[in-house]
Amino acid sequence: MKNQLTAVVLILCFSSSIYSQTEENPWLFGLGFNSINAENSESTNYKLPSLSLSRYIFDNFSVGINYSENDVRISNQDLYYYSIDGIIKYTIPGESKILGVDADPYLFAGYGLSNYGESDVSFGSLNTSYGPSFGAGINFQLSKNIALNTGLSYKSLDEKNAYSNLQHVVGIKFNFGKGDSDGDGVPDKKDHCPDLPGLIELNGCPDSDGDGIKDEDDQCPYLPGSISMGGCPDSDGDGVSDPNDPCPNSSGLNGQPCPDSDGDGLTDDLDNCPNEFGPKSNGGCKLPDLDNDGVPNTLDRCPNEPGSEELNGCPSLPESLSSYLNSYSEIFFDFDSFKLNSEQKMNLTNLSELLKKYEHIDLNIDGHASYEGESDYNMLLSEKRSKSVKESLISDGIQDNRLNNRSFGENDPNYANLPISERKKNRRVKISVNKDL
Repeated sequence: MKNQLTAVVLILCFSSSIYSQTEENPWLFGLGFNSINAENSESTNYKLPSLSLSRYIFDNFSVGINYSENDVRISNQDLYYYSIDGIIKYTIPGESKILGVDADPYLFAGYGLSNYGESDVSFGSLNTSYGPSFGAGINFQLSKNIALNTGLSYKSLDEKNAYSNLQHVVGIKFNFGKGDSDGDGVPDKKDHCPDLPGLIELNGCPDSDGDGIKDEDDQCPYLPGSISMGGCPDSDGDGVSDPNDPCPNSSGLNGQPCPDSDGDGLTDDLDNCPNEFGPKSNGGCKLPDLDNDGVPNTLDRCPNEPGSEELNGCPSLPESLSSYLNSYSEIFFDFDSFKLNSEQKMNLTNLSELLKKYEHIDLNIDGHASYEGESDYNMLLSEKRSKSVKESLISDGIQDNRLNNRSFGENDPNYANLPISERKKNRRVKISVNKDL
C-alpha cells in the first residue's frame, strides 16, 4: 500500500496540464485506487488500478470506458475481481466550490461485465457476468495542472457466480486534446494569451477596442487609438495622447497641449484663472485691488482709496501741495553757491509737513547751473545744490527713499542766457512729483 501511495504522489506532482473537459480538450484520462463492497464480502481494500477514458461529445455529455481490478473475500474465498464498463457521463453545469476548491460534480450510467474468481477477461468465462451500473463523482480542480477525483457507483448483477457491488474510486484525472484553453481557434502552443479568447491575427490575444493593437500592448485597451499614441486616442490632434494631455479636447499654439484663453502667458492647465488676465507670479489671476483703481494692492500706496497709476494708486495731487509747488517749486541760488538761506529753509520745512501728510507722494529734486564756468564744475555744483535741498528735507523727517535727487549741470537751462537777470535763474533746484517711484 505504501508503494501505491508513493506512485499517486508522483503522478500528482508530474501530471500534465488539466482543464475542464470541453470541445477543445475532449479527452479525459483517470487513474486511481478502488474498493469493492460486494454482497457477502468480508473485507474491503483499496487497490490499483482503476482506469478511465472518456471523450466529450456535446452539452456536458461524454462517453467512455472504465476498468478496475481488485481482490475480494466472499464466503471465505479469496477472489480476483475485474470489471469493464461503457458509460455515458453528464457533468453538472455551473460553478461549484467545496471547502474553497473548484469542483465539477457529475453523474454517469453504463453497462459492462464483471468477473469474480478468474483472471481471464474473455467474454465467455464462466465467472463473467453482465449488468448495468450508475453512479456519481466529483472532480476537484486543485490547480491548473491537477484534479483530484472521487466517485461512487453501484453495479447490479443477478447471474450465477456474480455479486452486485458498490465501488468507490479515488484518484486523479487529466484531459488532453488539441489544447485551445480559451476556445479562440488558436492552439495554446501558438497562443500568446492562452487564457483569454482573442484574434487569430493577433496570435490569440484580445483587442477590446478594435484598434489593431492587442490589449497587453495597448495603453488604452478600451479606447481605440493609434500605434504612435501607444493605442490611445488623441482627441484634439495636438500630438499628445489623451491620458497624457492635460487638455485632451482643446489644443494650444506653438505645440502647446493646452490653449491660453486669457493670453496672460500661462496655458489654461497651469492658470488658476484661465479666463482672467493675470501675472504668472499670482498663478494667472488678477492681483487684489481693494479700491478697484487698477493698481494692485502690492503696488498701491493708497490701497483703500481710489487713485491713479501716475500717483501709485493714490488720489490726484492734493490742492495744498499743488499750490505749494506752483509757488515754491524752484529754489534759486547765488553765483557759485549751493547754500540755502533761512527763507528757503522755512519753505522746505513747510514742504516737509505736506509730505508727512501725503506719504504716497515722492519728489524729484533736480539741480541746475548757469552757463558760466566749466561744464564739469557746473555739473558738480548742480549736484551740491540738489543735495543741499534733499538734506534739508531729510533733516525735517522725510525718508531718503522718497527723494530722488538728480544733477543736470548747465545742460537743461529753463531761462535765457541773456540778459543776466534771466541767466541767474538757471542757478536753481527744481522740485516736482516723482511719478516713477
